[in-house]
Amino acid sequence: MKTLALFSILLTSFFVSTFAYTRDVYRGNQVLRVSIETKDDLKWLLELEKQTGGNLDFWGSFVRQRPVDIMVSRDFVGEFRAKLEERHLLYQVVKLDVQEDVDNVHSRSKRNSDGGQADTITSFQDFDYSVYHTYDEIQNWIRDAASEYNFVKNFSLGTTYEGRDIGALEISAPPGPSATSPKPIVYFEGGLHAREWIAPATILYFTAKLLREYANGDADARQALSMFDFHIVPTVNCDGYVFTWTNERLWRKSRKPNPVYGCVGTDLNRNFDQFWGGTGYGSSPWPCSPVFRGNSAFDNSETRAIDDHFRSLNASNRATKVFIDWHNWHQMILAPWSYKSGDLPPESEDQIAAATVMANAMTAKNNVWEGYKAGIASDLMYEMAGSSNDYGFVGTPNAKYSYLIELRDRGQYAFLIPEEQIQPSGEESYDGVIALLKWIINNDY
Repeated sequence: MKTLALFSILLTSFFVSTFAYTRDVYRGNQVLRVSIETKDDLKWLLELEKQTGGNLDFWGSFVRQRPVDIMVSRDFVGEFRAKLEERHLLYQVVKLDVQEDVDNVHSRSKRNSDGGQADTITSFQDFDYSVYHTYDEIQNWIRDAASEYNFVKNFSLGTTYEGRDIGALEISAPPGPSATSPKPIVYFEGGLHAREWIAPATILYFTAKLLREYANGDADARQALSMFDFHIVPTVNCDGYVFTWTNERLWRKSRKPNPVYGCVGTDLNRNFDQFWGGTGYGSSPWPCSPVFRGNSAFDNSETRAIDDHFRSLNASNRATKVFIDWHNWHQMILAPWSYKSGDLPPESEDQIAAATVMANAMTAKNNVWEGYKAGIASDLMYEMAGSSNDYGFVGTPNAKYSYLIELRDRGQYAFLIPEEQIQPSGEESYDGVIALLKWIINNDY
């Protein structure tokens, strides 16, 4: 496919022009940075979240020895501050009006200033990696990539709850003389959390660079693609992603309803079967929680599609070596375990060694402020059960090198990373991927 359909152009223009529908969704909401002193404080906050019916939205995961950012609805701000003060928890207001941040970031967008970029995209080579793209544009990018390179094909991972196609790429270049047959798979996915736009944008950027560098004869790209096949899914939670463009920019979950409770969505990164429903603080059985784990593992179409894909690969004797789920923010490369602390698997030493090389390369590329940190997920954060990196490691993929990567930043923009950071994020992630794969080739292929 070399041109975008007229429908996609019109739909994209509609999305861009109607982004104003979200103008007052977050008006008056504030983000408070709360210092958590004890696990009892964390339990208290989580119970308060449940009691207050969605007035609290925890931004990011709970990071040990760091305060937690919480978006508080405008109607609950005063009461919440009073409760924090009563419990003697220190806090600061880091965003006085969340909607102002949404509006400011959107107003700076190149798309907003020129009325949209979709009508200028006529081929894979014309794609603009310096702006955020709609669901339809991402799916067209997938098809265009397959048309551009004869060793790339597109396929469908499955369909979402609302019936959208979860588009994916398989990159399978000719094997090198040292490659195993069949080549092991490197799997990348993004967009499990709908509001984390920088993750799909980063995946698009570094994938395009990998293909371009390979075509240009770059030694690193040639080595990576000669030793591994890549399966790339830029955005899994397609329904939620579309919803962030049309309704609520900061929507996190899937769009599957929870009818008894009158709320919508599951946290797809708590819905995997490995250790699902455990005792970690980072997942919830309450359907209206932003970290609702679902009523059972894989009870959402999107996570079921992921697992079905790996079951199909296993049935064809295709081994997965690397599984990475891309997110933001916090700048971390998180290895198993997520669901518990301590009692690490024998593979942990290699996992951390490879992740550290990756983190160092990502930090060095643009001298990233505070840098990327590699470590055990449950040590750097609090426990969360049913997560992607545990699933990737001991679930159906059975990938030794399974990580959850948190991209930029450390809290200044959080989920509202401006477009001018897409390219730097893509550059450092590309260098990180190359460094990771080189380490595996040299130490554990």
